[in-house]
Amino acid sequence: MKIQNNTAILTIGDEILLGQIHDSNSEWLASRFSEAGLEVVCKLSVGDQLEQMVAALEFAFQRADVLVVTGGLGPTKDDMTKQMLADWFGSPLEMHPLALQHLEEKMRRRGRPMNDMVLTQALHPQKAEYLENKNGTAPGIWFSENGKICVALPGVPYEMKQLVMDEVLPRLKQRLQLDTLLHRFIRTVGVPETTLAMLVKEVEENLPAGFKLAYLPSGGHVKLRLTARGTEPESLKAELVRLDELLYQCIKDHVYAREDVELDSVVADQIVRYRLPIVLNDHITEGRLRFLLSQHNAVLDFLKLGSNENLPQRFARISVCKAETETGEETQRISVEFCFSEGKTLRSQLDLRSFPVPEVNRNMLSLRALELLRRGILDHQAKLQSE
Repeated sequence: MKIQNNTAILTIGDEILLGQIHDSNSEWLASRFSEAGLEVVCKLSVGDQLEQMVAALEFAFQRADVLVVTGGLGPTKDDMTKQMLADWFGSPLEMHPLALQHLEEKMRRRGRPMNDMVLTQALHPQKAEYLENKNGTAPGIWFSENGKICVALPGVPYEMKQLVMDEVLPRLKQRLQLDTLLHRFIRTVGVPETTLAMLVKEVEENLPAGFKLAYLPSGGHVKLRLTARGTEPESLKAELVRLDELLYQCIKDHVYAREDVELDSVVADQIVRYRLPIVLNDHITEGRLRFLLSQHNAVLDFLKLGSNENLPQRFARISVCKAETETGEETQRISVEFCFSEGKTLRSQLDLRSFPVPEVNRNMLSLRALELLRRGILDHQAKLQSE
């Protein structure tokens, strides 16, 4: 029976459901599997209860042929994953010679005695393949039966990652015919995803089989991710580049980067490249704008507060404040002034309505200020280079 590459991820542990730890394992696994051409179809988290674990296993195998489980392989009473899988696959536990040898060596190096509880970690299901855990005592477990693959890994992140990279992914690539998976990103700011969707509608509706466009909005900016999946890497890459260009031409007025990079990083690179002093007059964002810029260490030498004293001959001033429109309405005004050595000043300005959620409002203002600065630097690039 041919095994498909659709994959489920199951993380086990009460601490996950109680919110005591962040489930970074499933995020990392999903990213690595997607890069390898596996299609992750679901992620599940359950507690340390046998009934929940069995139900999650059944649910996952209804949707995927490959299941990766993390957590519950330790020696204590609440670690039930190994016994649960042994019962599920009808594979009694037995002492595995390699697991025992590995465990004895680990205990010797750590100067710890071998007791009955520790010894249970050398028990391994008869039908399962042994996966060596170089960083810990609990080996990984690999079942392959009736067109399904089930892999159980320790929940400790550095142990799990070593097993995935050294044992799991090489086996999956060898035994499954994995597709090539490629991505291209376009980053936009100041435009809603619905507007973007209308602008790229014709291109999106005519995407070839194996191509998919995703909209990923987040606090004032939208990331477009174009994904290609197929078996011919070179032709796939060429078509991805062609479609990426079509999308860009539809929305280029709103694009700040054609890679997966944050706006503050793009602006920080510009400031450093042109050695452009930045004066901040920020009365609304409560330090958010300054934070976005100052998290880039190289920018700190060019970042100044709002004083008009001892200013250089050439600088850019960003102002974010409350103002009134010509009709008397209250607004939030962002302005960027470029001041050059001969006293010439070039200014751009943007008025925005206040957002009801203060945190969102601060972030939106900061992003739009950075975008206004980015565009201004591009417009005056020749001037900045000449001075």
